[in-house]
Amino acid sequence: MILDSGICTIFRKINTAEPGRKPVWGYRLIHRGWYGELHFETAPARPTESREEVRTDARIRIYQNRSIANHDVAVLRDADAVDPGDTVYTVTRVYHGADDESAALISDLSLEVTAP
Repeated sequence: MILDSGICTIFRKINTAEPGRKPVWGYRLIHRGWYGELHFETAPARPTESREEVRTDARIRIYQNRSIANHDVAVLRDADAVDPGDTVYTVTRVYHGADDESAALISDLSLEVTAP
């Protein structure tokens, strides 16, 4: 798959407050690179009673970065910081593997919009 949809920036949400103080959230850059959009289904084919339903607003593929985990945040642009006007996505699922076509190491990210 060709990763040509744009540049994605991934941040880790960190607490920048002094110890014992109310949390003040900031973001630390952990990945920046090209991404490709993946197709996905918005409704499960066979919902079951005990299945946890997770909303997915976008799925993207990037070159593999195993430090990306659930609850990291993504901005689908080249960014040095998360700006107030950005659409911010939370990573809800990460798959690390290899591309079927090229055998390149990739990470597939399922994203949920958290800030408009």
